[in-house]
Amino acid sequence: MMKIFTTQLMGKFKLIQDNHEMVIEDISRLFAQTINGGGTVYFYGEHELQGAALEAVYGAEKLPSCSILHDPSALTEKDCVILFTRFNDDQGAADRVSRFKETGAAVVGVSATRKDASHALEENVHFHINTGLTDGLVPNDDGERVGYPSLLTSLYVYHALYLTTREILEEHGYEF
Repeated sequence: MMKIFTTQLMGKFKLIQDNHEMVIEDISRLFAQTINGGGTVYFYGEHELQGAALEAVYGAEKLPSCSILHDPSALTEKDCVILFTRFNDDQGAADRVSRFKETGAAVVGVSATRKDASHALEENVHFHINTGLTDGLVPNDDGERVGYPSLLTSLYVYHALYLTTREILEEHGYEF
């Protein structure tokens, strides 16, 4: 099972890289502009994906001017929010995005896109990254798919954004 899980997980990472390389670069430019413009990059995670927000703000590799979003009313047009949630049809997350956008802040969404579901989240954000993780990665003996590493794929997205944003900031003379 571990070999299947690892192979499938690496496949998800590769799909994110291949399908979203340009979007990651665009989001990283947005983050760099936010940081250089005196704004804050806020992180918000739904449920277990709070772990991605915690890593971004308190981990060993964090961007400057970043914070966990606690009070959406504090957002301004200088700020940016990245919201992590399991699926693109999460109506609660889509409603939060609408409230975030009312402040003038740019909003990025990270979630898995289910084909036959509402695209409420991705239709409402400025940028969206599809993790591609709609089911567990490993089939068991009963045909059920288990091993759903939503936090791992979200962390992969964060680190891709971190590395790209850091590179952009360093090119413009920002010192870490």
